[in-house]
Amino acid sequence: LSSPPVCHTSRASLMSKAFEAQFQRSGPASPRPERESAPVDAASALKRFTEGGEKADTMSGKEMYAIVDMLKREHGAEAAALEASLLKVKRQLDKKIMLLDWVGEHVSPAAAVEKPRRASLADCTNTAPPAAEAAAPLATAADAIKRQQASRSSATQEAAPAAAKPPAEDGRIARMAALFVEGKDALSMTGGEMFEVIGWLKRLGHAEVEDSLIRVRLQGDKKTQLVSYLKRNWATLPTAAAEPAAAAAEPAADTAAA
Repeated sequence: LSSPPVCHTSRASLMSKAFEAQFQRSGPASPRPERESAPVDAASALKRFTEGGEKADTMSGKEMYAIVDMLKREHGAEAAALEASLLKVKRQLDKKIMLLDWVGEHVSPAAAVEKPRRASLADCTNTAPPAAEAAAPLATAADAIKRQQASRSSATQEAAPAAAKPPAEDGRIARMAALFVEGKDALSMTGGEMFEVIGWLKRLGHAEVEDSLIRVRLQGDKKTQLVSYLKRNWATLPTAAAEPAAAAAEPAADTAAA
């Protein structure tokens, strides 16, 4: 008599097969639906930020890249250089601000991002709290307004001589800044020149430029954004109109002295 065959199938293997049979599909596998992303209308998106007044932080990444692609098609090499500059910026919000600044300079002036002005100590001391003014009597409020007007007029008179006589170095810095406004490469600016221009702008009341550049990581991007700021605000700088005449007068004076 022959012995019965021995089954070498392990218990674990039998349990695995039973588990698979229990959860096996009864029908054919259904294909996974593909998600179709809606295309972005770059022109409409850009119009929201240039004419609609929306802030840069509300722009999505998809809208930003769609606007960059549209600018590359319309402006060619200049927009391609903008894309290369955006790749060097780390923070997404800084990319969007830099993009809108470029659009404001080359396409639509209304798109330039307005930087918030840093409040000074004089603003805090000269501005009375609304609740205090409402609670004060009418005569006291009128006296406070007169004192504020008198202090502001005296401060203006004290600041006028300082504005009329800028430091001697400001003339040289203004002429150097004019070279970059006229087209000199921003990356050729040295670190010392960059900090001189920033200090000059702060003396002229443009302290917000330093706050903006602190957030930029790369030195080359700092110089590019500084020159972009100069070009946007050059007409409003008090020394911008006087510097070309001063620069032309210096060679004439040297010639006469020789």
